Amino acid sequence: MRMKKLTSLSLIELDQHYKISKNKYLLKHTKDETIPFFALIAVLATLIIIYFPFYLDFIRVNLEYYSLKNIEPLFIAEFIMITGFIGFFLGAFVLIGEFFLKKDMKLLITLPLKPSEVILGKLSVVLCDQMIISLIFLLPALIYFGIYNHLSIGYYLSMILVVLFSQIFPVLLVLVFILPISHLFKKLKNKELILYILTSLLMVLALIYIFSSKDIFFIVATNPQDMPDIYINPQGIFSRLAWIYPPAFLGAKSLINTNIYRFTWTIAFIGFHIILLTLSLYIGEKLYYSTYVNFLEASTSAEKKASKNIDLLFNKALSPNKALLKREWLYFLKTPSFSVNGFTNVLIFPGLCILLAIIDAGIGINLQKELVGPLIKIKMFLVVFISAIAGSLSGLSYSCFSREGKFIKELKVLPITSSQIVISKFLHIMQLSSIGIISGALIGYILFNLNFLEFINVLTFSIIISIFFNLLQMLIDAFKPTFDWDNPQKAMKQNANGLFSILVIFGILILLGFLYYYISIYFDLHFVLIISSCIFVIFDILLYKLLKNRTTKLLKED
Repeated sequence: MRMKKLTSLSLIELDQHYKISKNKYLLKHTKDETIPFFALIAVLATLIIIYFPFYLDFIRVNLEYYSLKNIEPLFIAEFIMITGFIGFFLGAFVLIGEFFLKKDMKLLITLPLKPSEVILGKLSVVLCDQMIISLIFLLPALIYFGIYNHLSIGYYLSMILVVLFSQIFPVLLVLVFILPISHLFKKLKNKELILYILTSLLMVLALIYIFSSKDIFFIVATNPQDMPDIYINPQGIFSRLAWIYPPAFLGAKSLINTNIYRFTWTIAFIGFHIILLTLSLYIGEKLYYSTYVNFLEASTSAEKKASKNIDLLFNKALSPNKALLKREWLYFLKTPSFSVNGFTNVLIFPGLCILLAIIDAGIGINLQKELVGPLIKIKMFLVVFISAIAGSLSGLSYSCFSREGKFIKELKVLPITSSQIVISKFLHIMQLSSIGIISGALIGYILFNLNFLEFINVLTFSIIISIFFNLLQMLIDAFKPTFDWDNPQKAMKQNANGLFSILVIFGILILLGFLYYYISIYFDLHFVLIISSCIFVIFDILLYKLLKNRTTKLLKED
């Protein structure tokens, strides 16, 4: 009976999370919904077609080197470990949103369900999201390993279990961390923000530990051909972490052994995760419900306070434009899911560039020369690429209307025009994006040794093209907003508009890169960027007009 109840709860949670029933109904009865649906499928299919040849080639090259060094088990262990790390970093905020910010708990706590059953139901949703990571990164590697070594059917059966269990450890690790922390700070006013900050701090400490070890990167290499030896160095931290990261160690053992040994290690692999799950459920039984009730009370209080703040904003002697801009910042900063994701997104890409520069210096070979050498003649565009990505992927643009949620009703009743709404949202987005644009341009200026004139040209074009990308993402969200979310992460981090926007932005930048590479043979890149700036200014104006018209229609819809 308990198992049937738990299964039903998990299926209902998954149906509600992915809106399966709702989407099936809309696709069947609403023709307008079929266009975005098939467009998303087309985008994903294109991504798979482009992605897999490169990734399979990467897997093939690495496995050949592992085979040459006679340490093939390390290949499996490291792929399991790296997939887990990716799941840890991408899933932490998703787990917080699902467990503490989703409004379905108002109903669940009234049902005859144990906290452990509710936790299992919510874990099923998080793990299904995280499983995408394993299907993309881990599954192809393990399948290729089996084909490469002509392994038996027993390997593939164990492989299925390893893939299915691959995200349990990182998710439960985050859960075991946030349950006591959330309970400890549940009485504080800004408990949600503190939870995000401490989880971010945990991720930062993990990154610092990984990338500060000299064993990873600070190995002297005399030429690029030595890079695979650095990566698979048995004494390096990746190698050592693979064997002390339990799922990697146990998973590799269950896959490389045969017969009874494979069965024994597979049982140990499953048993380890069951023990960790039992520990997580035990902690959850003690802490989860009481902590959530405090979060719920704080959320209700914040909503009432937000409504009062809006009244005060528009009652003060402020112009409508200033009041709307303050409203944007108020909602953004008062919702930690939005503010933490926004600030993180504008800083992460410049941070990765700094990290690569440190790695470059530590390895002892000039990666910039080896990897970017052929593109050095378009170094100005490479800086534009860094700056534009940093300024366009804050997450605010493709969720500008979705983040309104139920507060979209406010915009419909306020005595303001669609132009004022668009301008206020755009200014808010660009104010935050400017952090990424300027930091990206400065990092590129240092990495590629630009002179002052080149820097000014690059910064100007970066601002103009970032305006284009942000307006384009706002237009995408205006056509397909998500208002009926019960978890702030769904409006931003889990918004399908985000995936579509990222693919469009990278696609345009890559096409521009190819174009500028060939044009630079005949024309000076300074001149090309100036002309491009003028062209994109025209595009910006056209996009703004389209966005304003679409916003007017959106506000008139029921």
